[in-house]
Amino acid sequence: MSLKTSMTNNVEYNIWVAEQLVAWLKDYSHELLQAECPSSFSSIAKTLKHISDTQLYWSSMICETPVPSFEYIATTVDIEKEMANLVNEARLLADYVKENIEAMSEPYLIESQWFSSNFPKYEYLQHLLIHTTYHRGQIVTIGHNVGVLKAPMLDYNFWNVMRQHK
Repeated sequence: MSLKTSMTNNVEYNIWVAEQLVAWLKDYSHELLQAECPSSFSSIAKTLKHISDTQLYWSSMICETPVPSFEYIATTVDIEKEMANLVNEARLLADYVKENIEAMSEPYLIESQWFSSNFPKYEYLQHLLIHTTYHRGQIVTIGHNVGVLKAPMLDYNFWNVMRQHK
């Protein structure tokens, strides 16, 4: 599989998995999604916001757009806004990657308050995808603890097999 095919598949999967996650969570009350549970982010809503914000951050690096500022002081999260942001940003990122596939192999220097790196953009894309997968798992686990159950299958292989049978 070529790097182009891999990146294209990954950004398409990222859209699909964001849509699946959002569709599942929309079936539950905002109270359950805001319910506190010990985790790195203390609720599904806060974890969802972190995924959305982090995807936006890494997308800004990949697309070379201004880095947004994020607000983490609020005790509640606008769940509808974060769900929409997650899906919309996944779509925008996919469009960028597909239209700029050659640029994805070019190194991009990031100097932030947390780290400095100069990797090809596809490595930042890979990090974004792995990072969101990690936190989606946390959402499922928090869900089991607060009554948000019956998570959909979110695995890459499931998506890959299902799309080939369409």
